[in-house]
Amino acid sequence: MNYLAHLALSPDDAAIMTGNFIADDIPFKELADLPEEIKSGINLHRVIDKTTDAHPSFKKAVEALRPHHRKYAPVVLDILHDHLLSIHWSVFYDIAEETFHDKAYEYLESQVDRLPPRAGLHVKTLLEYRYLRAYGSRAGLKNVLVRIDKRTRFQSDFASSEKHLYDQIDFFTSCFLDLYKDVKEMSSQTIF
Repeated sequence: MNYLAHLALSPDDAAIMTGNFIADDIPFKELADLPEEIKSGINLHRVIDKTTDAHPSFKKAVEALRPHHRKYAPVVLDILHDHLLSIHWSVFYDIAEETFHDKAYEYLESQVDRLPPRAGLHVKTLLEYRYLRAYGSRAGLKNVLVRIDKRTRFQSDFASSEKHLYDQIDFFTSCFLDLYKDVKEMSSQTIF
């Protein structure tokens, strides 16, 4: 799961949502200094990732991408999942997606001063560029993938993954819907 999914899988709590969003930006040495509720969000992020990585539908989809994206296949799939979540948002949530984006931005902004510099910069960048809405269109997805491709040190070919998704859209959609249903159920049962 990527940004949109991690935010959406959070409870209605600004600090937990922020922790879930920034978890990959927090080195172990900075963890102890964070407020407990942000740590709870980081723990939720890790549970979501562990559940996702072990899920049979995720594994099938990763294998379908591996010939094209090798070690980056799981990363590519996380990004594709945000696109598929945006497309199928109303299957899982009653709140309008744009309304959710606004709420997530508000929650993240309310917590940014409580974060270490690297994580705070990540949140500020998201707030400045409003990346969440990019996942909703094929062109937006392509732009996200091209930006990521430019940041990788090794050959990744992120930019072509949008084509691979749409070449097998029914397969990837089926895998995603199966996975997200289970991960959403698991995250809703996580106790803080």
